Amino acid sequence: MLLAFFLSMEVVWFSCEPFQRQQLLEALGRDDLAREIQLDPYYPLLTQLYELRLQDHDRALEELQQEQEYEAEQRLKREKFKQSENNEQNENEHGQAFDWQSTGQHYAAKMLCRKPKTQGLDNVSKQKIYKWVDEHGRTHYGENPNLENESKVQDLSKQYEALQQAVKLSIEYPNWAGDSLIESEIKKQGKLVHKVLSHYVPKIYQRQINLKIILFKDVKDFEAQREKQQANVQWGAYYSSASNTIYLPRYPTNEQTMAIARHEMTHAMLAGMLGPVPVWINEGLAEYMESFRWQMNVVIAQPRVNQYGRLQGASMKQLANTEHQDFYGADSQMNYLQAVASIYFLLDHQAGREWLKRSFAFYGQNPCRKISAQQLFGQNYPEGIDGASRNFNAWLNKGKFASHRY
Repeated sequence: MLLAFFLSMEVVWFSCEPFQRQQLLEALGRDDLAREIQLDPYYPLLTQLYELRLQDHDRALEELQQEQEYEAEQRLKREKFKQSENNEQNENEHGQAFDWQSTGQHYAAKMLCRKPKTQGLDNVSKQKIYKWVDEHGRTHYGENPNLENESKVQDLSKQYEALQQAVKLSIEYPNWAGDSLIESEIKKQGKLVHKVLSHYVPKIYQRQINLKIILFKDVKDFEAQREKQQANVQWGAYYSSASNTIYLPRYPTNEQTMAIARHEMTHAMLAGMLGPVPVWINEGLAEYMESFRWQMNVVIAQPRVNQYGRLQGASMKQLANTEHQDFYGADSQMNYLQAVASIYFLLDHQAGREWLKRSFAFYGQNPCRKISAQQLFGQNYPEGIDGASRNFNAWLNKGKFASHRY
């Protein structure tokens, strides 16, 4: 009877059209399988399910081994530190486990599967915001309008509701008093990054992000802290998903500081909403956000036209299959350039934008699950990864790149 049941399943699966196979899996509540298994052409269903089961087992063993190796490495570092220093405060600082993502020379440690705590946008406390003009003609914004004539008070709560819900940000200033203008600007940049991501992350996976930023007075103070934590000397800033914290120096110009802040906040928000995503998407989007510039009240994303000539003949297929550790290897600069160009290309046309949305939906529904580039593009982009790679090179050769506006 069991054999007959399995055979009947295969007969039904074989007789269905590709779209019917997808509908069947979705009707059974297995949308995840609809995104992972081969729907067209026909391939035995039971064989695919068995292969997925083996892959899950192998991934679990690999992730367990990686985490054990990582913890052993951190223990070794802590033991070395305790031998050279007896200061308890420094021991606590070194006692944390970090998986950093960086700017500057763009180096990152091996990522572990970790998703920081977030809140649903419908479950966060809402703040009242009012606008009013006083007797001297000055315009004010705040929670408590200091005006007797209520008819002159405008309630902006609904207008600013999405911005209130986006990011729950705290900033610490070690060894200096801080800067209220920089703090206000960083919060503005955080809302901007969240807003742009909300164009591509499906609403069901959008979350309020909890994030702490430790902002150092200057690069010198940042480097001293970086040395305490035994972080890579080439890092110009970094994000730890373990503590959900960005370590950021104040650079000579606010523009540079905000660009690096946007880069690191992109990593933090992707981690909070979706968990780990492919390294080229993660770094490509962070670089994309870093390149923003303001024009009045509009944000402009400008392609790096003068650098794209270095990408002639580049393979998007190869980039999408690059492993995390290889991305940050000897060709890291070229990988970063190709990653941001690939993201710009995808966001430059409808099929690419839809691909990114569906890919984010997959990672939102399956946090920390790995999937090959062939599968991810095969299910969500016309002609799969080969089609995307051809279109990317044609886009580069055309040499006409429009600005993106948000």
